[in-house]
Amino acid sequence: MWRVVFLPLLLSACAAQDRGDVKIIGHGGSGLEGEHPMNSRMALITGLELGMDGVELDVQLTADSVLVAYHAEDLRELTDCIGKINAHTWEELRSCPNTKTLEPYPIVRLDSILGEATARFPQADFTFDCKLFAAGEWWPYLETFSGALAKLAEQPELKGRLLVECQVVDFLRLVKNKSSSVPVFLYVTAFEGGRDTAAARGFDGITIDNKLITAEQVAEARQRGLAVTIFGVGGALGHSDALGKNPDRLQTDAPSSFAR
Repeated sequence: MWRVVFLPLLLSACAAQDRGDVKIIGHGGSGLEGEHPMNSRMALITGLELGMDGVELDVQLTADSVLVAYHAEDLRELTDCIGKINAHTWEELRSCPNTKTLEPYPIVRLDSILGEATARFPQADFTFDCKLFAAGEWWPYLETFSGALAKLAEQPELKGRLLVECQVVDFLRLVKNKSSSVPVFLYVTAFEGGRDTAAARGFDGITIDNKLITAEQVAEARQRGLAVTIFGVGGALGHSDALGKNPDRLQTDAPSSFAR
C-alpha cells in the first residue's frame, strides 16, 4: 500500500517541476542549496547552465564606481577585509576573496560576469538586488550608484535584460528617471503598504517573501499594474505553493528543481 502512496511523490520529486508561465530566477545564481557561494561567478554561471530564465545577484558600488556582486554591509562577513564595499576601490577588493569556503571565491565584477553570461546565455535576464551601504554622503552615493546602473543598461547586449529591485524608494526613482526602460521593483516587507507605494510611484512591480503574500494578493497587485516577484522558496512543496500563487517571477533557492 505504501508504494501506491509514496511512489507518485518520489517520482514528482525527481522530475523537473513545471514552471508554467512563471519566470524562474536563480537566487544568488544557484541558490542557497547550490554547491557554490551565492553571488560568486560559479554560482551565477551554474544557475544559468541549469536552464533558469535568469539569475538574481546582490549589487553594490565600490569607491571608484565599479558595480560588484556582494550581499553584506561589511566585508568581514565573508572575507579577511573589513569595512563597506563602498569604502574600497575595485583594485583593493581584488585582494578580498571569500575565505569562508574551502577554496577562495573572488568578488565578482558585474561588467565581467555579464559579458560572459550574455554571450553564453542570450535569452537570460539579470535581477540586481541593490544593497545600499554608503561610506560617505547619502545623496551623492545614490546619484553615482544609479548613474553606474544606467550606464551599464545602455550596453546593447543588455537591452531588455535587466531588472532592478531595492528597498529604497528614492533610489528606485533615480534609476527609473535615468534609465526608463529598466523595470524597477520595490522590495517590500508588507504587501498592502508595499503595493500602494509601488503603484503610487509608478514602479513596475514588487518583490516579496513567499510567506507574506497570497494568490489573491498577487492578483490584486496585477490589477494595480504591478508585476510580482516571490522569493524565499526551495524544495518541491515550497515551489508548488509559490507557483500556485501565479507570480510573474519566482526566485528559487533550489534551481536544480527546474533544471532542463
